[in-house]
Amino acid sequence: MNIYIFENNRTLNLEPITLTRPAFDVRCGAFTFIERLNFLLPDENIHFFVRPGLEQITKETFPGNSVNSSTVDEGIWLLGNALWSAEDIDSIMNQPGTLFYNNKTLIGANLSKEAGQAWLQAGGPVENDFKSDDDKKEISSNVVEYLWEAVTLTNQQIEKDKQFFSEFSIPETEAILINTENILAHKSVTIYPGAIVDASQGPVIIANDTVVKPLSYLEGPLYLGENCVVEPMTQIKGGCSIGPVCKLGGEINSVIMQGWSNKSHDGHLGDAYLGQWVNLGAGTVISNLKNNYSDINVIVNGVMTNTGLKHVGCFMGDHVKTAIGTRFNTGTVIGTGSNVVFNGFPPKSIPPFSWCVDGKVRSVRWESFLETAKIVKSHRGLKLSAAEKLLLDSIYRRKKT
Repeated sequence: MNIYIFENNRTLNLEPITLTRPAFDVRCGAFTFIERLNFLLPDENIHFFVRPGLEQITKETFPGNSVNSSTVDEGIWLLGNALWSAEDIDSIMNQPGTLFYNNKTLIGANLSKEAGQAWLQAGGPVENDFKSDDDKKEISSNVVEYLWEAVTLTNQQIEKDKQFFSEFSIPETEAILINTENILAHKSVTIYPGAIVDASQGPVIIANDTVVKPLSYLEGPLYLGENCVVEPMTQIKGGCSIGPVCKLGGEINSVIMQGWSNKSHDGHLGDAYLGQWVNLGAGTVISNLKNNYSDINVIVNGVMTNTGLKHVGCFMGDHVKTAIGTRFNTGTVIGTGSNVVFNGFPPKSIPPFSWCVDGKVRSVRWESFLETAKIVKSHRGLKLSAAEKLLLDSIYRRKKT
């Protein structure tokens, strides 16, 4: 069966993370949305519909899938930033000509070739919802519309994702393991003596070649991706999902890291989402609770939005760097490619490619940013691709206008 994974016209509510990737490549629980769908739909033909500016980077990241095809066939359509269950997908597959909603958001459809083609001709899912007199039904799979929702839902989602790690087992280590049946690690994982892994509050899942050094403390629910390094004395508390190739230190609580980022020094990071290629200088601290315990507001896509939450940290796009001793207020958003060197609290909304220094915010020089990005990736044996450069350049140019 053909499976069409689509973004809708509210994708930028997940900025700054979705400035540089499609919504289905956002992380929540142990996986990104698309990684989870690949487990749920291992034998299906998956096609993507994304914003035009992301077409090239999506083709590069997912070379085996069609992107923004001009024609479609009969198949099911799934919103990319939903936490799909096998039961809900089966329900959609078995009900042709039906639209599926969650809290008034269209998240799934089983469409004929003619209906799907008509949707594309009307602008497609990226521009508007499908208009039809077909049957409409409610469905339970959660939609993640804001980044703080991805963070708050990660606790329960790691518990659900545990089912996909049947090949992992209780690690062989002299470390202290609490509630061992809830600890799953790949056989290549190293956990040094003196570390504590506490799965009494939820699963701890540790992926290939990750190293946990002595005197560190890991608390579930927790997912640690491939090739991560947990430095000595690190505290990683519940509700964290760490993507591949991250360096971790200090105190981390309820945090998603997309991958390939460093938070390896002392300092608190809580209730936050970090993109790729982020580096936090020593002593960087993020506030996640207001002194008056009131709800925290976040500027999302230019709109001040009440999260309804008491604990919200920060949201950093790809390639963000902070200096030593940097402090961020609750609900701060830092755009792609920004460099923060600030005495005091920087603004709560920092546009992409900003240079924040000496109490002032100005634009990063494109050539300097590009050179740094190339150096950072080269340290991990990678190169900045043409598609990445094109996407980052387009974000930089939009910021300048």
